[in-house]
Amino acid sequence: MEQERTIFTVRASNATEFKNQNRTVLQDVWITIYGRDGSRNDNIHTRECSYDPKSGAILCEGDVQIDIASANPPAGQPAQKQLQITTRNLSFNRDTGEASSPAPVDFRFTQGQGRGVGATYSNRDSAVRIEHDVQLTFTQSDRTGGLPVDATGSNLEISRENRTVVLGGPALVRQGDRELSAGKITIELDLEFHAQHVVVEDHPAIRAGDGGGKLSVSANEFEGFLNPDGWVQRIAADGGVAGTRQTSAETDHFSAAHVVLAMSPQHNIIENLTATGRVTLDSRQGGDSRSIKTDALRATFASPGAPDRKQTSSEEPGERQIVQRKIESAETLAPGTIEIGSSTENVVLRAKKFVTQFSTNGRLEKLLGHSGVEVRRQLGAAPPQTSSSAELVATLDPAGQWETLDQTGSVRFQQNDRQANAAHARINRSTEMVALDGSPVLADSQSRTTAAGATIIQKTGALLATGGVVSTYRSSAQNDAVNLGSGPAHISAQTLSGSSMSGHVVYTGRARLWQGESVLDADEIEIWRDEKKLVANGHVVAVFPQESGQPGTPTTGVPVRTRITTPGVKKVAASGPTLWTIHAPLLTYWSDQGKAHLEGGVMAQSQQGSLEAPTLDVFLNRSSDASRTGGAPPGTPRGQLNHALALGGVTVRQGDRMGTSEQAEYTASDGKFVLSGGKPTLTDASSDTTTGHSLTFFVANDTILIDSQEGSRTLTKHRVEK
Repeated sequence: MEQERTIFTVRASNATEFKNQNRTVLQDVWITIYGRDGSRNDNIHTRECSYDPKSGAILCEGDVQIDIASANPPAGQPAQKQLQITTRNLSFNRDTGEASSPAPVDFRFTQGQGRGVGATYSNRDSAVRIEHDVQLTFTQSDRTGGLPVDATGSNLEISRENRTVVLGGPALVRQGDRELSAGKITIELDLEFHAQHVVVEDHPAIRAGDGGGKLSVSANEFEGFLNPDGWVQRIAADGGVAGTRQTSAETDHFSAAHVVLAMSPQHNIIENLTATGRVTLDSRQGGDSRSIKTDALRATFASPGAPDRKQTSSEEPGERQIVQRKIESAETLAPGTIEIGSSTENVVLRAKKFVTQFSTNGRLEKLLGHSGVEVRRQLGAAPPQTSSSAELVATLDPAGQWETLDQTGSVRFQQNDRQANAAHARINRSTEMVALDGSPVLADSQSRTTAAGATIIQKTGALLATGGVVSTYRSSAQNDAVNLGSGPAHISAQTLSGSSMSGHVVYTGRARLWQGESVLDADEIEIWRDEKKLVANGHVVAVFPQESGQPGTPTTGVPVRTRITTPGVKKVAASGPTLWTIHAPLLTYWSDQGKAHLEGGVMAQSQQGSLEAPTLDVFLNRSSDASRTGGAPPGTPRGQLNHALALGGVTVRQGDRMGTSEQAEYTASDGKFVLSGGKPTLTDASSDTTTGHSLTFFVANDTILIDSQEGSRTLTKHRVEK
């Protein structure tokens, strides 16, 4: 008794007192413990006990049964025995209400049974402690997925007062091919003594078989939250969470500071997963690897369906029904980094948010990146390629390697000095093709190109741009493949094809080039960067400015030369710069020589005159340095016509005069034509003709020099009026 409250009673059907031994033998003994608040109705029952009145000790050497029950069962229901314990050699102290036994112990509870060695019962908190070698078996049910659960531990303590069950370690819980090990497992009970909270601590670890592989998970602590019906509602892992999944083909590693698994009601299977704090997932398959890093990650699993497993030969139908849910989607809740590697390349993706999409069989097939997307590709020892955009859509193959990358919204590419901007870009891994649309801009240290759309083969550098192509080539000593004039060169066309690596490109479809005052039109313009060569083909029209010279009359005194001034021929009064317009089927230009070769029937015209010939070589100034331009005055702009040489049946017209010869050379500095080869002949408006070894006439002062050469004749014919 304590303060008129009965704490426990000891009853027996028969008592035999041995006065000389100072003991009493009690038979059919019942010890009923009510607790200090009267909430308990625990009973200890045995056939016979020895009672020492002096010490108050009761020793029961035979079989003993201990029933732990509530004194306040639900209305209309009998008191349920939450725990039944069977042992031997029980000692009970009348004064303390403590009972103990060193013998083996068997016990039963609502969800199963167990055994151990040694038992202690505390009257104060109605706590039962199994001291050694604890073994537990939980009966299979829907809540255990149709499989029994076995547990072992060094000790077990059940407290009705605190409503806790504690399995001391090393503790091990097994269910099929899954097991949980820890130093301590604590189960907290609700008012109806149903498990509601489980805490697993002291180096807890989970190991399981998974699809022919092995799975292990560890953390500083695991927690499980259950509803009154026994279904798991939530599982949390806290502190240094680490997981590994290994199969014959693949190894996955996972780590985070904290992980929460929300479970689906009535199924005890995962509904979603949330991981926070330095989340890292690494996966390796042969030479391929994938990893994701973020501070927060959430994964959602598909609705449960049929059991996702095969029945083993040792199982009866329906014996094991574990439903595994396949992952449906995953998303980062913080900025993330994803790395995909193989033996040939490494790709790093960054975004403020990633969302993954999985196929019906749980395979990752699509990856979405939102806001602040960055992509970095490393192909072998090649310089890295980087790109940025607002959005990203990546598709993946069954092996987890990316197949396509689609970037939209202010897309920017960079590799070395090569850059590209576009509204949308699509990269295909198998073809190494980058498709750009939405007014793409391609640039490097030497050029810049705009178009309606463009494709690039990254491995070879092959390029195709279509729709309103316009390129600008910067003027520099390193970039003189296009060097027809001063300043940057511009080329427009319908399409551009070629290679950025080889430097060979072709502009087709009304191609037009302009640089300074020089202009070149053709059906096609082809450029070789390293060879410093340009070819224009088909309906070529070239416009070159002529360098300004100081034409004059050469001195006489050479016997074989005759000077003739033709009266009545109008002098050319140039207004503005002199421009030469040249038509030909084909033009080839070597920028390092400043030489343009036109062939296939050439027609050249300017204020100075016109020229027709099968071929024509035009020489342009290559620098403002007079030492490199064949005597051009200092300060002469680059790209001006210095002189020209026509070959093969040449016809030259200037005003009313016409000259014919096999060769004609025009020199801009003194404004003169020199006809030579064959039988040079000059005819004026009066049909007067002059022939000689060579004929030179000056445009500015109408002077003609006739070179007869020694041993040759000069013939001048004048028309005589009758």
